[in-house]
Amino acid sequence: MLIGLAFAAQAQDARLTFLAKQLSAAKDPRVRAQTAVILGSSGQAGAIDPLCKATRDADVLVRVAAANGLGELGLEDARDCLREIKDSSPQVQAAVAAALRPGKVTSGGLYVYLEPVTDKAGGLPDATLATAEKLLREKLGTMAGFAPAAETKPQAVATIRSKKLRGFRIRPQLSAVGAKGLKLELLVMTYPDQAIKGAFNVKASGAEHGALLKIMVPRVVDDAAFDLDWKAP
Repeated sequence: MLIGLAFAAQAQDARLTFLAKQLSAAKDPRVRAQTAVILGSSGQAGAIDPLCKATRDADVLVRVAAANGLGELGLEDARDCLREIKDSSPQVQAAVAAALRPGKVTSGGLYVYLEPVTDKAGGLPDATLATAEKLLREKLGTMAGFAPAAETKPQAVATIRSKKLRGFRIRPQLSAVGAKGLKLELLVMTYPDQAIKGAFNVKASGAEHGALLKIMVPRVVDDAAFDLDWKAP
């Protein structure tokens, strides 16, 4: 048994070494971003250093993936790295904020997989999408715990069953309405099976995007909570 554990540890170290090298050396940023996701789901402290270095990658998608990965590790040293990130990209800022503000998974409570906010028609600034995601995480974090982005279906089922959670997947979309308006739509499904439970939307106009979203996000989440009976355990 001890020999088996030693071999397993060596294999794990070799895998981390390979992934760390791939994260820094792969030419394709998509490969680097996917590697950051894998490292984030490893649960290993050895993933912190390569992910922390990747938060300074030239490609913004890699930096976002690295920040998400650090958040998924759930380790204090990873959080220390996140607190040190100074990045001008709204996407990275949103990822860092989300990683540092995870909702608490409470037995018997809500468990939410929140998809990235997408621009339904195109043309909205990245900062608007980042603000919407930040506000959604803040609002949902008061009533639900968040599922990690790289969670597999078996892992989700095991977590939900063990803690007797109610799992939901939320797909948010933003679109421009006229010159100054916004429409925010939430498609809510079960998680991880993705059976549709409802669609909710809210529109607003007449102010700057950030100000509109501060009103819209709580309203649409509260509408979903009322219809779907989202209550604290």
